[in-house]
Amino acid sequence: MPLLHVNGIELHYHLQGKGTALVFLHPPTMGSRVFTYMSNDLSQDYRTLLFDFRGHGRSASSSAAITIPLLVEDTCRLMDALDIRSAYLCAYSMGTMVALEALLTHPDRFLGAALLAGLPEASGKAIRFLARAGMVASSLRAKGLVAFSDSWVHADSPETFHRLRAESASGDPAKWREYIAAGLSYSATDRLKRIRRPVLLLYGQKDRYFLPYSRVLQERLAKVSTAWIPDAWHTLPIHSADSCSRFVRGWLRAQGASEKMTEAEEAYRAEAIPDPGEFGYGDPLQP
Repeated sequence: MPLLHVNGIELHYHLQGKGTALVFLHPPTMGSRVFTYMSNDLSQDYRTLLFDFRGHGRSASSSAAITIPLLVEDTCRLMDALDIRSAYLCAYSMGTMVALEALLTHPDRFLGAALLAGLPEASGKAIRFLARAGMVASSLRAKGLVAFSDSWVHADSPETFHRLRAESASGDPAKWREYIAAGLSYSATDRLKRIRRPVLLLYGQKDRYFLPYSRVLQERLAKVSTAWIPDAWHTLPIHSADSCSRFVRGWLRAQGASEKMTEAEEAYRAEAIPDPGEFGYGDPLQP
């Protein structure tokens, strides 16, 4: 993966494939390698762009504090440098906040987004607790522990574990904390109705922490398709990469079709996730 100087920072990126661009956005502490399986698959039909946010993976750190709008700006400037005029987004976990902000502030640039375990705000008690625990670990300079735990949870093989751990350990814990803090203070909930671009929601059926947010996104987004991955937890980009790529590929193809609903779109609606209440999960936006 080469480095490119954009927006005052050296960003580590990897571009492959041809056709419509699909840009991947990762969550805090991790790098873009979490999307390797999906990118390798989808690059057969699309132009996929992986990159590490500033202070993550092998991208350089910076004096500027990370905010959600700054990460959107970094994404746009990298696209400029690579001559990518428009793109779809594929984001995971807290990275979906960056995707939502991009759709809100640059609707002319971003054609839509696939959100894996998406959330418009970190209002759930469990998620806020886990996020703050990550901030504390980073503050205590437990960089190796954070890299180990994230890699262990996501890895599907020893090789994947070592690669994820090496990438995460290359990052700057100060930037991890800033990214997490930015996510904890961010909210797109009251602005979701302003998003007119299509959005695909993917959740693991067993993801108790993030699944409840599907209700909020489904109710407020204008053009939304939702699907759930049976027997899957939170770690969709790796442990459910094949299923996610299949859904994303079908959804992207559907966006290039006519206004008439296609069979792919029919399939997404048919597999729409049940009301989170049916799983016994509460509304994360309620106190």
